[in-house]
Amino acid sequence: MYQLELLSTVKTLYPLPNVIVADIMVKITKFQGAEAVKNGIEARRESSRRQIMFAAMDLFYEKGYQKTTTRDIICRAGILNGSLYNRFKSKEDILLSIVHDALGDALGESGKLFAAESNPLVAALLPGALEIYVSSRDLRLADILYEAHHSWTAVESYIEAYGRWSADHLERFGFQSGEGGRLKIISIVGAVGNIAGYYLNGGTAPIRDSLSGFVSLSAGVFRLPVLDVQGIVDRLIAILESGDVIICGHAVTANGLDAVAPN
Repeated sequence: MYQLELLSTVKTLYPLPNVIVADIMVKITKFQGAEAVKNGIEARRESSRRQIMFAAMDLFYEKGYQKTTTRDIICRAGILNGSLYNRFKSKEDILLSIVHDALGDALGESGKLFAAESNPLVAALLPGALEIYVSSRDLRLADILYEAHHSWTAVESYIEAYGRWSADHLERFGFQSGEGGRLKIISIVGAVGNIAGYYLNGGTAPIRDSLSGFVSLSAGVFRLPVLDVQGIVDRLIAILESGDVIICGHAVTANGLDAVAPN
């Protein structure tokens, strides 16, 4: 039916012989069919990618990153060997993809907060505060995050993503891109990774103390005035415990991360 309507429209707009119109229609149909096939393949690839990542996330959490093998991931995801290696080079590559997606989710939440919060530090520090918060709540999450911060490739992903976000949102507060901006972001990313390692290795400081230090450090790095550190900490904790922050299909809660149904 759609093709007949399209044919009628083409004939109305372009009074060409039927044979030429028919040829045009054949080409349009082939193009539409090719696009549909392409879109279907891409959708299946993305679905398979997400399936592998969710399986890996569960295993990294249950067994730890180091003790999880690619064979474990393949079995948990219910796929063939080739399906994993067609999408990821290695176990580390899966971890990097998880970090990339999680950071994208966290910075998306920060972007929404930036328009609503009176203090830009609340929005700017949410991703780092999230990592510190869940590390203090769950040592298995601290292990995954500490592993991620040990990979320079992952750190570069942090730097690139934070850099874009900061350039978009913090330039009017004095943030400058370039090597100076990169060094500032590296300082903050390094602090977050080290605090995750601190909790992983037996640290017991209350989360408010850790976040207070993180806020004070970040304010100094970004040279943003902060008059009420505890007020910012209170606001960050309220956001993180609201249940509204979703990272890689998991809701952040007072217990760390709770599973929710992926979209």
